[in-house]
Amino acid sequence: MILEIATITLKPGNADAFISVMPDAFPIAASTPGYIRHELHRGIEHPDVFTLFIWWETLEAHTVTFRESERFPAWRAVWGHLMEGANVVHVTQVY
Repeated sequence: MILEIATITLKPGNADAFISVMPDAFPIAASTPGYIRHELHRGIEHPDVFTLFIWWETLEAHTVTFRESERFPAWRAVWGHLMEGANVVHVTQVY
């Protein structure tokens, strides 16, 4: 199992819109084989910065099965216009 951690910086003033559309986006990702679960967290010091955690069975479930499918553009179409930038890393649990 791997964990995708995406730090998403929104264009200023778009946090409420982002929160309101994400329930439409998550079923798209969740329909991907290898998807396990997700959490979305909002920054306290920087409320336009969100951290998205998505657990996948394998790295390829995210990087190939999801990202190279029709699901990824559909996912981004829901909220991508609100984003200023993002940084994504993949980690595996040590303890």
